[in-house]
Amino acid sequence: MENKPLTKAQQKVLNLVKEYIEENNIPPTLAELAAKLKVNLNAVRSHLLTLDRKQALKYIPNISRGIELLNVRPKGIPIYGYVPAGTPFMSQENIVDTFEIKKYISGSDDVFGLYVRGDSMKDANLETGDLLFVDPKIEARSGRMVVALVEGEPTVKWYERDGNTVRLVPANSKYKPIEVSRHDELFKIVGVVVGMIRSIDKKKIDDSVKYKKAS
Repeated sequence: MENKPLTKAQQKVLNLVKEYIEENNIPPTLAELAAKLKVNLNAVRSHLLTLDRKQALKYIPNISRGIELLNVRPKGIPIYGYVPAGTPFMSQENIVDTFEIKKYISGSDDVFGLYVRGDSMKDANLETGDLLFVDPKIEARSGRMVVALVEGEPTVKWYERDGNTVRLVPANSKYKPIEVSRHDELFKIVGVVVGMIRSIDKKKIDDSVKYKKAS
């Protein structure tokens, strides 16, 4: 491994690789890079080997399009599936998909998706299988819909605060509000709901979540 900075030529090659992947969703071939750079294949190969050594990308010789970018945040936000109670739901293994949201909803870079489960918010027009978009950078204020963790279990509720007391209020009369101290170690506001989409085919969502969780 080398810690030396990239030369201008190496940075140019890396930028070309990034641009190609951005536009085509696949890495370029050596021939395509050579044509862009107007150099021969050996020069491209040498640059890629050096970039690999400097850990700017991963290059696998003798494989067509054997280039992989490293430490790149994937397009789209992570979407978490139906998570059992007591499970850290924002863990990597609970990600069932990603979704490109920036063109539809404004929010921070930390926005994530979460599928609704249950009927405690049915009077707020939320149903099992709806996909919520949650922003952890927005401050929870009274009247906002939030995702909270109570004793390790995620829940979606209306947020109300009175001093140090927080009430998580359902939108269904058959459920009672949850009252907690905002200083309770077993309570945490994960984020504020900033949007929602709904699929007509809820069975397709259920099947997709089950498949991703099993795989």
